[in-house]
Amino acid sequence: MTEKTAVFFDIDGTLLDTHGAGRDAFSNTLKAVFDHDDDLSYIHFAGATDLDLFNEIRIRSGLKVSRMQEKEFFERLPVELRKSIREHLATLCPGVCELLKELSADERVLVGLVTGNTEECAHIKLSHFNLHGHFMLGAFGREHARRPELARRARERAKKLLKRGEQLGRCFLIGDTPADIAAARAIGAVSIAVATGSYDQQSLMHAGADHVLPDLSSTDRVIDILGLNRESSQT
Repeated sequence: MTEKTAVFFDIDGTLLDTHGAGRDAFSNTLKAVFDHDDDLSYIHFAGATDLDLFNEIRIRSGLKVSRMQEKEFFERLPVELRKSIREHLATLCPGVCELLKELSADERVLVGLVTGNTEECAHIKLSHFNLHGHFMLGAFGREHARRPELARRARERAKKLLKRGEQLGRCFLIGDTPADIAAARAIGAVSIAVATGSYDQQSLMHAGADHVLPDLSSTDRVIDILGLNRESSQT
């Protein structure tokens, strides 16, 4: 049997930083759908899912939300994100392009997403930097409010991509928050935490990450952690 390695990535704070575009998109969508003004300064976005954020905002603001309005909210959210991401100076985190290029070209690796973004919003953010073509699968933030459940779904979807004679070997989850670390633990994956988001290296170590890096700038270091021998990939 040939073993495949699954490598799942978070997006915000791990691959890129939209510098508040996501928060503005949420705020503007609330205004458009519910005529509700809220700067959401009390909301901690890092590590949350879009469904979890929506529920928290709904409860704390006392909004009465029908299923139709919830559907309208999540349909409008990517529209507002497209606007706000153009207005903010979004940036890539160090080393992301190089790492994704190498992993997605390696036939031994399944590259996926475990993100709090909805699928549409994830695509907008990734395509802004032309990264969307690197990912074979994903689990997204409207599917479930809790990230560990998204990780489980991503792992199952990775299994479904296996061909005859292949089996899923080690799984890794790369993220920037304790929520990503907990999601990795929930599926028996190795957690690689990067301090490019809201949490520093010490906080990520205390949260139980298996590996903590300042960023993804050292492709060699990440490849080493993943246990991928470059020579064997070329034979």
